[in-house]
Amino acid sequence: MDQSPSNPARLPPTRGEFDEDAYLHLYPDIAQGVEAGAIASGWWHYVNHGAPEGRQGPAQPDPFAGVSRDIAPGDEMFTGNAEHYFDVGASALRCVESALHAARLPKSAMRRILDLPCGHGRVMRFLRSALPQAELTACDLNAEGVAHCARAFGAVPVVSREQVDAIPLSGGFDLIWCGSLLTHLTEAKCADFLRLFHRVLRPGGLVVFTTHGRLCERELAAGKNRHHLEAAQIATLLAQYRGTGFAYVDYVAHPGYGFSLSHPAFVLNRLIDPAGWRLVGYHENGWDHRQDAVCLRKEYPAPPA
Repeated sequence: MDQSPSNPARLPPTRGEFDEDAYLHLYPDIAQGVEAGAIASGWWHYVNHGAPEGRQGPAQPDPFAGVSRDIAPGDEMFTGNAEHYFDVGASALRCVESALHAARLPKSAMRRILDLPCGHGRVMRFLRSALPQAELTACDLNAEGVAHCARAFGAVPVVSREQVDAIPLSGGFDLIWCGSLLTHLTEAKCADFLRLFHRVLRPGGLVVFTTHGRLCERELAAGKNRHHLEAAQIATLLAQYRGTGFAYVDYVAHPGYGFSLSHPAFVLNRLIDPAGWRLVGYHENGWDHRQDAVCLRKEYPAPPA
């Protein structure tokens, strides 16, 4: 093959350039394997089999351009799969951008943003790239993760507290991202956090939080994605959920911290105080194709009578 400068060999796409949807559309057999769970992803297939077989690797502009690729050594959210790690962060940004679009708010209006729990910045790196003008606040019980976010992304560090009303946060946030926190808390603790978010948001500000909804219930009932729960715990969860729309059990090794299920009707009718919030969006399986993403806007104070 002529690989002279006038006819250079076409380089395969990088992970960031690879168009997953186009690859699966181009090769329905691979799409069926991914859907059935026999193939991890289109990218995995392309790297391990598709490229050696001569299959095309559709390219797109790198969606992670400008996003830090450094992963902290102590990041507990990174389990060795960098592809999934960054996809989760990008998915959170899509939830936030969808909320801004629904609320008709420009990114430039987001001056102060709270990421709670921030971990080691799996999501924050995307917030920093997409909203460079914003002051980011990193809040988590993990002090090491908070310190890393301060160093890597210039965030204001705030170490959280077990008691919600003791978390040292000042008000005036324009946006709060809360991924996979209410998914591990009791109904009372979920309500405590929503009250905290209402207190620290400015009027008109947004909070985007996630829950385990109907997809998780179906998977648990089918014996898929057991989330480290024992059979008796799953049975208890499903019975509670089907009775009231909400369920919670402790993890065996972590009393006070566990796994919750929240039906959309329960979230809207029981968890949210309608006097203080306006629903902006409810996207089932909106985050990482698994957790429901709920967006609320803090109401403005009623004008004096």
